[in-house]
Parts: sequence; structure tokens; C-alpha cells
Amino acid sequence: MRFNDESFIYRIMGIDNGSSSLGMVIMDLNLRTGRYSYVYSETFEAERLLHRHKGIVPTHGARWARQNTLRDSLTVSLKYYNPHSVAVETPFFMPRRVQSFETLTEMMIFIRQAVECHNPSSDIHRVTPGEAKRAVQPKNFTMKKAVIKDCVLSLECIDFPDDVDPTSLTEHEYDAIAVTIAHGERVRKETGYVR
Repeated sequence: MRFNDESFIYRIMGIDNGSSSLGMVIMDLNLRTGRYSYVYSETFEAERLLHRHKGIVPTHGARWARQNTLRDSLTVSLKYYNPHSVAVETPFFMPRRVQSFETLTEMMIFIRQAVECHNPSSDIHRVTPGEAKRAVQPKNFTMKKAVIKDCVLSLECIDFPDDVDPTSLTEHEYDAIAVTIAHGERVRKETGYVR
């Protein structure tokens, strides 16, 4: 991978995949220093936005309508923030929640559609839940979801603007930040900024 932007700023959209609540964050990574600047985050709640696709609920079902609604919200954000890359947390299989895995896998298709609509030559970068969690809590690693917020808030490499309260984000947005950092560190290694 070669990065030619002379500013050394690499914009990443990180996504916490979800079929009813989808977390999204935009962060600028300084490839030379490894510092992340928070730009924006949002949790898209499909039920709250469902009116956009209410007409297809009777014919295609509520799940299909929710997925289309989330895709459309991502498409708007991609167009507005124009990231260099999009990183998404991959679905993970849990035997007791097979339908959840199926729905998240379907949602990956809708996320890919949004990215292709924004930039046909682009792709999504997959980050496993383990990679995302390790990126923000390299010591005493645990898969517990509750610690992600504390880990993100303790990172010294993230700069938040003065008008943003870092403690007020949703759990989906903290997960999206973890996905962003996992992908960002991978990019820094691939471009030679970290050896």
C-alpha cells in the first residue's frame, strides 16, 4: 500500500456493524505521529429512521427496510465526510444467536453497497471483534464489551475537539472507534510508518 497524500492525514470511517443500531465514527489519522483526531460520530437507529422506507415494509419486511435505512444513512455520511477508507467490524458467530450472525452478515452487504455507491473502486476493510478490542486494550486483554469505553477514553493518541464530550458517545460509537484504531494501525504498518 502506498499513501501519496502529502498532508499525511488519512481519514477513516469506522463502523460497528449492527442491524438495528449501527455505530459510525469519522477520524483523521496522522500517519507520521499516530495521533487520531475525532471528527464526528453517530449511532444510526433504524427504527427511528424507518419512515424513509416505510413503503417497503409490507412487501419486503421490516428487517429489509431497516437494512436499507441504515445503508442510506451511511451513503449520506460517506458522501459528506469522504473518507480514504472504511473499516467494519465483522460478524461473529455465536451458536445461541444464529439469527443475529445471519442478520449482521446481510448487513455487510448493505454496507458494501453504500461504499460502492460512494466510490466504485473502493472496498471495505474488515476488522474482527478481537482485533478491535486488542487495538484499544493491548494489556490484560478481555473480550468484555463494557471495558471498551474505558479503554478508548484512556487512550492518549486520540484528540477530541473542545465542543465534544468524549464520555457522551454511545457504546456503538466506542466500538466504532476501536475498529478505526485497529484499521489505522494496520495502515500505518503497511505504509511503513510503524516497523
